[in-house]
Amino acid sequence: MTETTGFDILSQNGSLSDLGVIIVDKNQISTRSKQIIAAVNHLLTGRTTPLVMSLDGGSGAGKSTLAAELASVLEAAVISCDDFFDASISDEEWDTCTAEQKCLRCIDWERLRKEALTPLIAGREARYHPFSFTSGNGVAASLVTKNPAPVIILDGIYSSLPVLSDVVHFTVLVDVTPEIRRERHNLREGSSDAAWHLRWDSAEDYYFSTIRPPALFDLVVTNQ
Repeated sequence: MTETTGFDILSQNGSLSDLGVIIVDKNQISTRSKQIIAAVNHLLTGRTTPLVMSLDGGSGAGKSTLAAELASVLEAAVISCDDFFDASISDEEWDTCTAEQKCLRCIDWERLRKEALTPLIAGREARYHPFSFTSGNGVAASLVTKNPAPVIILDGIYSSLPVLSDVVHFTVLVDVTPEIRRERHNLREGSSDAAWHLRWDSAEDYYFSTIRPPALFDLVVTNQ
C-alpha cells in the first residue's frame, strides 16, 4: 500500500502545509484509517477526477478523528456535513417530524452540493459560510475555504443518503454500538444532552436500520 496519493492538479497548489492541512504522524495512523486508505488508493488508480467518499456514522462514532487522519495521508478536502445543518427548521418543527423526515431534512443537501461539492469536483476552490447556533440566521459570518483535492471526504451522518448517490463514489460506515456512541457523545458535550437524544436518536436508528443499513455500505470499519 502506498502511503500518499494525489493528482497533478493538487501538486500545482504547493505542499500540504501550504494548503493548511494538519500533518499526522503516519506511524500513528489507526488500523481503521489504514483500511480506508488502502481502499481509496485502489479506487484512485488511473482516476483523473476527484473521488468523493462519505464517512458516515452516528454521533459519537469518531468520524471526525478518522477524517483528520485520512486528510493528512490522502491529501483530502474534508467537508463537515454539520456545516450545512438546515437552520431554517426550528426545534419545534423538528419535534413534529418523523424519524425519516429528520434524516432527509437534517442537512441542506442542495446548499452543500452547490457551495462545496460542485466546485471541488470541478477542481475549483470551495467557499461557504458554515452553520452557527449563535448567529441570528443560523449561518456564521466567517467563511470556510477548501482547496481542490484528489479526494473529497463528506464527514457526517446521513452523508450516504441516495440524494448524493450521483456524486458519491465510495461509502464508508464507522460502526460503533449505539450505547458506546451515545456515551461518547455525552462526554464530548459535557452533559447527558437529553433533549438532543430525544430529538435525534430515533432518526439515527431509523437511518441505519431502514435507509442505509451496514450491508449497503462499500466498507464498514469498527471503532469500538
